[in-house]
Amino acid sequence: MASHAPIPPPDTIDLDALARRFRLPIADLDSVSSHAVSLVPERWARRFHVVPLSATEQELVVATADPLDVDCERTLAFATGRHVRVALANTDDIARRIDELYRGEGATREPASMLEVQHLNKEMEGAPPIPGEDAASSVTNLVDELLAGGIACRASDIHIEPEEQGIAVRHRVDGLLTLARTLPRAVGPALVSRIKILSGLDIADRLRPQDGRARVAINGVAVDLRVSTLPASHGEKVVIRVLDGRSAVLTLEGMGFLPDELDRIERLLQCREGLILVTGPTGSGKTTTLYAALRRLKDRGVNIVTVEDPIEYRLPGIVQVQVNEKAGLTFATALRSIMRQDPDVVLIGEIRDRETAEIAIQASLTGHLVLSTLHTNDAPSAVTRLIDIGVASYKIATAVKGVLAQRLVRRVCGVCSGTHDAACPECGGSRFRGRLALVEVIIGSPEFENRVAAGETAERIAEAARLDGMRSLWMSGTIHAAAGRTTMDEVLRVATPDEPARVSESAPDRRHVPAVMSPLTGDAFRLREDLDVVIARTRSRRRRFPTMAQIQIGTVDVLVIRPLAAGWRVLALQRRLGTRCPGAWEPVHGHIDPGEEPEDAAIRELREETGLEADRLYNVRVQPFYLHKTHTVQLAIVLAAFVSEPADVTIAGEHQRAEWLSVDEALARYAFPGERASLREAVELLASGDAGPVEDVMRVR
Repeated sequence: MASHAPIPPPDTIDLDALARRFRLPIADLDSVSSHAVSLVPERWARRFHVVPLSATEQELVVATADPLDVDCERTLAFATGRHVRVALANTDDIARRIDELYRGEGATREPASMLEVQHLNKEMEGAPPIPGEDAASSVTNLVDELLAGGIACRASDIHIEPEEQGIAVRHRVDGLLTLARTLPRAVGPALVSRIKILSGLDIADRLRPQDGRARVAINGVAVDLRVSTLPASHGEKVVIRVLDGRSAVLTLEGMGFLPDELDRIERLLQCREGLILVTGPTGSGKTTTLYAALRRLKDRGVNIVTVEDPIEYRLPGIVQVQVNEKAGLTFATALRSIMRQDPDVVLIGEIRDRETAEIAIQASLTGHLVLSTLHTNDAPSAVTRLIDIGVASYKIATAVKGVLAQRLVRRVCGVCSGTHDAACPECGGSRFRGRLALVEVIIGSPEFENRVAAGETAERIAEAARLDGMRSLWMSGTIHAAAGRTTMDEVLRVATPDEPARVSESAPDRRHVPAVMSPLTGDAFRLREDLDVVIARTRSRRRRFPTMAQIQIGTVDVLVIRPLAAGWRVLALQRRLGTRCPGAWEPVHGHIDPGEEPEDAAIRELREETGLEADRLYNVRVQPFYLHKTHTVQLAIVLAAFVSEPADVTIAGEHQRAEWLSVDEALARYAFPGERASLREAVELLASGDAGPVEDVMRVR
């Protein structure tokens, strides 16, 4: 829409002459695409006096009597994420066609574009002008700038909050809210009005909360927005949820689960029927995990249907149903209809009431795999929550195949490795970029089913889950911190220490706590000091627990590797009869003597059990396991030792056989899942022959 001389009054317009003058086509108002109409709400059509004619993924064509209405073009282009082209039509014909197209929607006629501009100009009085532009254009550019800035810094939410001294703009990045900028108070009403126009909300109603959606184009890429307004003491607060599919983590591997946690989740997804629940507070990544699971399940060639409120991301190949309670489409009513659509997998956005819970349970018991979320603090509490809703315990015991409880912590920056480098291009000196998931996973074992059916407490259900291998959120977090992926401050921010089952009120023997548990340098993770914090907190609460367990970091596992040109060969040792786990295959395993560092223990055990010497030694991971006989949680420090040829093994007294195996053969031979997970992680870290950019912090000898 170029700038030209003023258009004559409507009653004097010769449409053909106007079309020739601006070299624009004359619109065929009888040929209108329903898709185009769906993109332009009635309030916009009436405000800008346009008729949507057709639309593609890149372009929207509208009929107008005013080809010089720049505000119309900008608004429609920004809101739909499409380039806008116009065709010409008479004013009376446009008004008639708008009435025909939008008949029955019940919306009232709203001001035309020129009146809207005058309204915004009046609201912007007193705000600092942008040179060369009127107030309406200024606020349009300001909204564009706020959205582009928030998306550029990876904000999941943009908060616009009126305060006494100004308008605070805050970004939620990696779960934390920070102040981005402060705007003059005078710009507030016009700013909110502009956002409401984009999201199809009523700009005249400032006394009630409103919710809307919009699609905008940022640097040529369409981004969906979910907008919420709330009347507050100093004006309307606006929160914009950014639904940017480019930054969404939609794979289970991308969530950052530990290898054995991912194995347990994969086991649950192999179920063909039953109910799988994901629990956690708002913002803990539940929906992202479920979407990632759906993508995995879709590869089976199954029919997947979801019921959501709202639909956050569009998933190709999956039928997604948006709840509309005003129209009577609730979770429960949608589920009843879905059951007649021959689904294999059903996702319920949230179980909120007994009716929805009963239908979900019934669907899971009749051959469907059902996934859903609940708001509970941990995985065992999901069962008691369903009972509180009114579901019979015996039904829960039969239907529930597994429960995941989840939290998100910030991930240490992979470029600056969490140091305080203010010039880091990735994290900007924050030391963190992105997030990873802490998770506890219950798999429905027979003992779990028995305790649920008997109506036992969440504590008793948790006890059965721990015996079956469930790791707590706290323990998941400490392992991530030990590996340098996050910090203990982050873990403490989202997870509560396992005081009843993990930490005694009397301090553990600190000789069993190694000085360095992380490949990071500096103060990113100091386990001794952090353990002291946990113990101090435990004492301050003055609780007494009937059973206690202590954390003891007293063992090492050494993966012994020959990095041959034809591929890795990994050492497997078979235990003798008469020793613990007779006949089991394992890597080098041994204890840490009091006062001994883990790397020294690894070198000693390698020499004693195999007669080999390590050329290079790498820190791989920390592996926890529970010894029920001593009520002790043991943490094994896992290291990888590279050895040179001829690599002749001298077997010690605990073993009867040694074999050099390929990686796949060793994964099949090792007895414990944790040993297999450690080997997978070693391959991921060191497959290139060293640790690459993190060689200096991963290599300990």
